[in-house]
Order: sequence, then C-alpha cells, then structure tokens
Amino acid sequence: MKKIYMLWLAASLCLPLAAQTPRNGYFSENLPMRHNLNPAFAPEYDYVAIPAIGGISAGMNSNVGADNFLFKKNGEVVTGLHSSVGNDEFLSGLKSRNYMEVNSGVSVVSLGFKALGGFNTIGINVKSATSAALPYELFEFAKIGQVNGAPTSYNIKDTRVQSSNYLELAFGHSRNLGEKFRVGAKVKYIAGVAYADARIDAIDVAMSADKWSVREQGEMFTTDAIDIQYKPNGEIDNISTGSFGVAGNGLGFDFGASYKLLDNLVLSASLTDVGFVAWKGSNASVNPDEFVYDGFHHLVAEKNPDGSSALSREGDQLEEDLRKLVRFQNETGASRTQSLQTMLNLASEYSILNDKIGFGLLWSTRLGTPRKWTEVMASANFRPVQWFNATVNFSTSNLGHSLGALINFCPKGFNFFFGSDYIPFKYSKEGIPLSTAKLCLVWRLHSITASNCLKINSLVCGNRCRRFPLFLLVENFF
Repeated sequence: MKKIYMLWLAASLCLPLAAQTPRNGYFSENLPMRHNLNPAFAPEYDYVAIPAIGGISAGMNSNVGADNFLFKKNGEVVTGLHSSVGNDEFLSGLKSRNYMEVNSGVSVVSLGFKALGGFNTIGINVKSATSAALPYELFEFAKIGQVNGAPTSYNIKDTRVQSSNYLELAFGHSRNLGEKFRVGAKVKYIAGVAYADARIDAIDVAMSADKWSVREQGEMFTTDAIDIQYKPNGEIDNISTGSFGVAGNGLGFDFGASYKLLDNLVLSASLTDVGFVAWKGSNASVNPDEFVYDGFHHLVAEKNPDGSSALSREGDQLEEDLRKLVRFQNETGASRTQSLQTMLNLASEYSILNDKIGFGLLWSTRLGTPRKWTEVMASANFRPVQWFNATVNFSTSNLGHSLGALINFCPKGFNFFFGSDYIPFKYSKEGIPLSTAKLCLVWRLHSITASNCLKINSLVCGNRCRRFPLFLLVENFF
C-alpha cells in the first residue's frame, strides 16, 4: 500500500498520459507509428524498429498534481499527511475522488511494409497500466482522525487500485478504396502476464473515546505473478513477485478510416483497443467483521540520526498504517474478464497555402475502464518546406488543460523529431512540475528501408529522387 501512495507521488511529479504515439503526432504524415492512433494511416516508406528500443513510453493521467501532496516544511519536503502541514492546507486541494493512472510501454518488434495491395504492420508490444482511485474521505480520515476526542465517523466508499500488464502481438492492414477513402484495421492477440484489482467498496469507521472500530466490504483479485502473504488476522504481511507465465488470454481490434472530403479537408475516425483479457488467478474477500484500528501515526519534521528524510519515514509509517486498515479472508481460485482501454478518435484537418499549413481538431474519448475521459486537441501544423514540419497544440479535457509542441526535421538521409503533447509551465525550485497533470515522455529508434522514391513530407527529402537503403529514424519526445 505504501508503494501505491509513493507511486502516486512520484508519478504526479512528472508523468502524465503518454501513448506509444504522441497525440499531437496524429496529423504528422511522416510519423511511422501513427497507425497506433488510427490503423488507416500509413507512411510512404517501409520501416523496421530497432528491437526493444524501437519504442519506449511512460506517462500518466491525473486530476491532481504534485503540489497537492508535497509541501516544504523546515527545509524538508514532506507529504500532506505530515504533522507540520495544516489540515486545510492539505485537504483543500484534493478532489472528491482523486484519480491517477500510470502507463508504460515497450515496442519489442515493430515493422511496416507495402504488400497485399496496401500497407501492413506487425508489432510485439509490452504494455502496463496501473491506476488508483482514492476518495477524499480516505485522506480526511488519515489526516484528521478523531475530532477533539468526540465521537466521529467516516464512510469511505469506492477505493480501487488496479494494475494490468500484458504482451500484445498485433497485425494491421490498410488500403485505399478509391482516390478519397482509406480504411485500416488491426487484430491483436493478448497474452496476460500480471493483473491485480483491489476494490474496497466501503470502509466504515466509528470513533469513540474508547476505541476506533472498522467494518469493510470489498475484494481483491490477483494472478500468480503477484504473491501476497497474509497475517493470521488477514492483514497483508508482504507483497512479492510470484511465478510468471501466461495468466490470461485475450483479443483486441483497431478500426480506422480517413476520407478526403475536399482537396484541402480530410476527415478521419478510429476506434482502438476494442477487446478483452480473460485472467485466471485468485480472489480474496474483505473480512466484514468489525475490528479495532489504532489509526494513522503522524511524524514531526525532524531528521533522524540515521540520516533518513521525513518523506522516507512517512512512507514507511504510511505502509504500516494502511496494511492494518484492510483485512482479507477466504482466498480461492477465480477468473476475471477485463475490458481493454478502448479509445474513440474523431478528427479533421483543413489545409491552406498548398498544404503548407494545416489546422487540425482531434476529439478523443476513452470508453473503457478504469476511468472514462474526454479530450479535445486543436493543433496548427506547419509544413513550410520539405525538410521541416512543426506542430503546436492546445488540449482541454475533464482532467485539465495543456499546451504541446512538436518539431520534425527531414534533411537528406534521416528524420529527427521531438516534442510533447503536454508541456508543464509551473515548476518547483527543484525543477519538479507541480500543478499540471500532463506530460509526455517517449523514445523511438527505427531503421527505415527507403525502397521507393518518396515525395514531400517523407524521409527521402529534396527535389530529386534519392535512394537510401538503410538509415536511422530517431524520435525523441520530452
């Protein structure tokens, strides 16, 4: 449990949502992996990703930032639960339901080539998503506890922590249907590696002068890759790595299309990650019997003689307190079906000055678990010359607002571009992004086989046709 809270803190410092392809790359025509956003998209060239380092991504979505949890007191950085932080100072910045999701991915194998009357893609990817939804009342209970010794009660509902980790084998194909219409689709086999889903539906706390009593409802499902040992009273004693293998099987599909309505207006739509994973593991129910809880133990802002920081000691104490708060029983074999994180994209781009400048609008909604969200991104895409493209964008969603930018250089023989969907503008003195809930970090390295003469916005740039048998495409996002 401590690891969940500290993960929240670490991720809220610098990592919001990142996909394997940045969203502001949706309108970048020479981005090889753009088919991850819409399977109808295809580059003008064949490509092969460098194994393992061909695509590495990490990111986060959250409706709170680091400045909601970290405070500087007496020369040390502490959490809002620290005794030196006032109740209102900490709690006033929290939401009724505080949500965080951390995503990461590695493209192990990725290649694209022209064949079968269209463009084909093959990919092997490792994907991981961990989310936590913690209600305001949980932090209120942890921070305030009993009020002046008087009878106090808390009703903490809908606490959930979920982690999904799997290997994906994807095959895609796209082709033109006439001069204006293009369609594409992918099919994905999913091999589940590890999954956990802890759902605490209710924690009812009643405090009196004599004792703090707790009653709970909920359950926790885990696969064999996660080994949990329990104490005789049901408290979690230790969480460690278990046995790895194929713990689940599933299927996923992507669908996409684009239509050139006018010479300078293109409409497109996609529905990605439609599918499921069926997991096998074990399920433990929360013990509904009443038990006595001795509360959260706060620290004072002093350094220990051993040199450990207040933040580190807070983490250790928080782990101990949270483990005592929930008790489980009756662990039995079980199965669970999880839906994928389905995404719906609707987009349009209007170009002027002979396609030198384009104005794009991308509307995205995630339809699946663990949380639904909607984002609208407006972008201006500049293509003044063959060897240089740039994009600036503004995004707004039910999780916040942000700006982003992307620059793409395409001189003779290579392609290099860097950018970010989300650029934070508020930092601490230590360089930590604070109030923003969005930032992107992606690294990609591809080998490109330029077997054909390529035109504007392609990797083989210049006025005359040139051939390059193999070179590197580096895409680095900050």
